[in-house]
Amino acid sequence: MLGSLLFAYGLQAALSDKPSTPAPAVPKHATPCVDGAAEGFPCLNVDLYAHISNAQLGGGNGNDIWGWTDPDTGREYALMGLTNGTAFVDISDPEFPARLGILPTHSGNSTWRDIKTRGYYAFIVSEATDHGMQVFDLRRLRSVANPPTTFTEDAHYDDFGRAHNIVIDVDSGFAMAVGSRQGSVTCNAGLHLIDINNPLVPSFAGCFSDDGYTHDAQCITYDGPDADYTGREICMASNEDTVTIVDVTNKSATVQISRTPYDGSRYTHQGWLTDDRRYFLVNDELDEIQVGHNTRTYIFDVSDLDQPVLHSTYTAAIAASDHNLYVRGRYAYESNYRSGLRILDLADIDAGNLSEIAFFDTQPSSNAAGTSGAWSVFPYFASGNVIISDVSAGLFLVKPNLCDGPEIPTGLITNAAGANQIQLNWTAAGAGESYEVYRSIDGCGGAEELLAEGISAGNFLDAQVSGGVPYGYRVRRRSADGQCVSDYSNCSAAQTTGACTAPPQFAGIGTAQSAGSSSCQIDLAWAAAAPRCSGPAEYLVQRSSGTSFDELTAVTLQDGLGLTSYSDGSASHGESYAYRVRSRDTANGALDGNEQFLVATPTGPVGNGTFHSGAELGDTLFGVGSVRHIGWEIVSDVAFAGDRSYFSTYGDNACLGLTSPPLNLTPGESAVFSMQSRFDIEAGWDAGVVQISTNGGASWQTLTPVGATRAR
Repeated sequence: MLGSLLFAYGLQAALSDKPSTPAPAVPKHATPCVDGAAEGFPCLNVDLYAHISNAQLGGGNGNDIWGWTDPDTGREYALMGLTNGTAFVDISDPEFPARLGILPTHSGNSTWRDIKTRGYYAFIVSEATDHGMQVFDLRRLRSVANPPTTFTEDAHYDDFGRAHNIVIDVDSGFAMAVGSRQGSVTCNAGLHLIDINNPLVPSFAGCFSDDGYTHDAQCITYDGPDADYTGREICMASNEDTVTIVDVTNKSATVQISRTPYDGSRYTHQGWLTDDRRYFLVNDELDEIQVGHNTRTYIFDVSDLDQPVLHSTYTAAIAASDHNLYVRGRYAYESNYRSGLRILDLADIDAGNLSEIAFFDTQPSSNAAGTSGAWSVFPYFASGNVIISDVSAGLFLVKPNLCDGPEIPTGLITNAAGANQIQLNWTAAGAGESYEVYRSIDGCGGAEELLAEGISAGNFLDAQVSGGVPYGYRVRRRSADGQCVSDYSNCSAAQTTGACTAPPQFAGIGTAQSAGSSSCQIDLAWAAAAPRCSGPAEYLVQRSSGTSFDELTAVTLQDGLGLTSYSDGSASHGESYAYRVRSRDTANGALDGNEQFLVATPTGPVGNGTFHSGAELGDTLFGVGSVRHIGWEIVSDVAFAGDRSYFSTYGDNACLGLTSPPLNLTPGESAVFSMQSRFDIEAGWDAGVVQISTNGGASWQTLTPVGATRAR
């Protein structure tokens, strides 16, 4: 130990300080990329919709991610791998993702888990021993009674135990487990072929093992430029030091078409074909670390499957290691560990020129080479939304803005169309394009919300407006592929007749702060709401645990409150809480939709007087050099009496701490701290709490057991 150890003891009398529930999932949401950042994450042309931590998803570290769109309902879901299972999140409302639950691992935990989908089913493998392949019916996500819940698998395949990855040819109905190294059929860790046409009864179909270990692959029913293989089932395999192309049409006699090494290879990790099947883009996981160059993408010309050639490479401006990439249209979406999501424009790929046009960095602290950060990305939702998995940071839901067009809608006009209705008309153009309508209450210039999307014509009837209140409207045009959206049109305002159904004007909660009392309390206050209709206004006060407000787990503290302040006396010492207040018009029952929340943590006053002690034999003992003070004093006539004994006459004083000044220990000497606490109010819960800080009080570690236990 160098120098002296600085530490302090914090002692609290904790009446009814019962063990608290861990903080629930509380997603951050809806932050545009402005001046190069969104919620503190560096970005370019990518907005942040939501961010959910791994702990909030179900625990452990993150790994693979895949997406599923329900073909019957159109709802979009994120399927994210964790150390201990697979998390399912409904992202249909991207600003407010709903955590549905987790499918636990089939066996043990593992750093590696991989997920793919076909039809209504997800297929999941892991490097955990005896895991095999889990099959999960995704239709179960449509109606989860009490989310988040713990799911069970619907079927299981156990011809292998461990596998690194799972690949699916969605047209043929065959899955390929790769890197399988345990079980009755390992296929030399190559391609382990599984018939999943009957998804609940998967069956072994064959192997490709001639080129050893396969780390990842893309398998398709071929529709590319090499006519020799049209309609054949082809796998593009990343085999550690080569790109190996395999014909798996005949499952009992798979054929290696070609095997292509390349200069600079260190670990051929994964790759993806361009939409025209001419190029195969590859990331090498270890070349940035071992060779020392910046992030490098290898571009193979595979127009002749028998003779692929390295066409060109793209080297980024930063050093991060690449991991997984996927291609959609003219863009490649790369998850490059510490530099997060990077989006490359492939428009000039024939000339070997790629350019980075957008990014979202999930690891702001570093862009260095290394294998921590963004694990994978899924860019195939019709909405254009993209999901990213990060090893330590969790799930990110983002929206790239990848182009300047389409053109801004013109000619927007709004008119009253009868009671509680407003008609919108604008000039429509562009086959396959759609429109989004945004609305603000109180006319133009107010806070806008997305009212409708996917509109194919140049008109829309808003039949859910309040009479006597002005509304402002703007329209945006979205391209046919969903990836590009225009700027907003001009704003047009209108007002109509009918019943007044609008909520009050309300800015939301104004302050939230600890009362600083011995009994833990948070005091809330806000400016009065102004009813748009007849009123008067009342208030709904809600609270959730953690540092952001979570709609799913929030509890109502008060409803129908007529005051503009509220004191929460049910908060627990040291816990952080997010508070939200909404206003309601008592005449029409309309509740405003503000998302404003504030976070506060209950603390109490530190007992005054001089609290001091030496830390070694012969030093001056604890003492208080003043008169009776707030909450604590020396006691000499009850159990454990003496210079080191204190008592408090305050009940429920978890927020009234008695804190020492820093104590310095002599280097090389052993230090022992002993204490006793006495309590006799509520058996099983009351106790003294002793904490130690070794960083000047910045953070504290509890030394005493949880609950009512005498400790020495």
